[in-house]
Amino acid sequence: MKKYFFTGFITLLPLILTCVIVIWLVELVTTPLIGVIQDILMHHPQTPFFSLANHDVLIKVLSHMFALAFWIVVIFILGFCSREFFLRSFLHLTDRLFSRLPFIKKIYKISHDLTKVVFSGKEKTFKQTVLVPFPHKDTFALGFVTSETLPEIFTKQVSAIEIAVFVPTAPHPMSGFILLTPKVLSYPVEISVEDAFKFLISCGVIHPIQAPANET
Repeated sequence: MKKYFFTGFITLLPLILTCVIVIWLVELVTTPLIGVIQDILMHHPQTPFFSLANHDVLIKVLSHMFALAFWIVVIFILGFCSREFFLRSFLHLTDRLFSRLPFIKKIYKISHDLTKVVFSGKEKTFKQTVLVPFPHKDTFALGFVTSETLPEIFTKQVSAIEIAVFVPTAPHPMSGFILLTPKVLSYPVEISVEDAFKFLISCGVIHPIQAPANET
């Protein structure tokens, strides 16, 4: 019974976590508008056959749905305006303002540059999955090549280093180490970045699948 219970638990856990995260995100973005939308629904003209006044649960569900639809429309409108109209100038002005504020400008610049690199879509953030000797030469860690062209400030001091490799921690891969290393000490692994992250998050339980030969 214990074996069957844990098998069922492991099967349901990803679904439950997904539902919890989605519900939390929906609650986060819709809660500020819930009160206004509920008032509108309560004061909306009611029909003799059906009234929302006595259906609190239905009003709450409809309020969340309308609030979510409202934010989706707003995001699309902002995206359209930012590409076509005045919002581009407004964003430029905001960028200049935050770039000149003491202390805030450092945080803003780092966040701005990181967001452009990760979400621009012009180039892959992680270029290749590799194995590197870490934390010492007899053990290896899974990492991702993030740069194959290092600034002269590094290469001038140590001419042997050629690439930058990000080595995530497990099971929390949002933190990690940046290794500056010779390319000869990195060993390419033919697995996708997604499968590599699954391997890290599961602490090695979920084994990655080898990528096709023509995949980069």
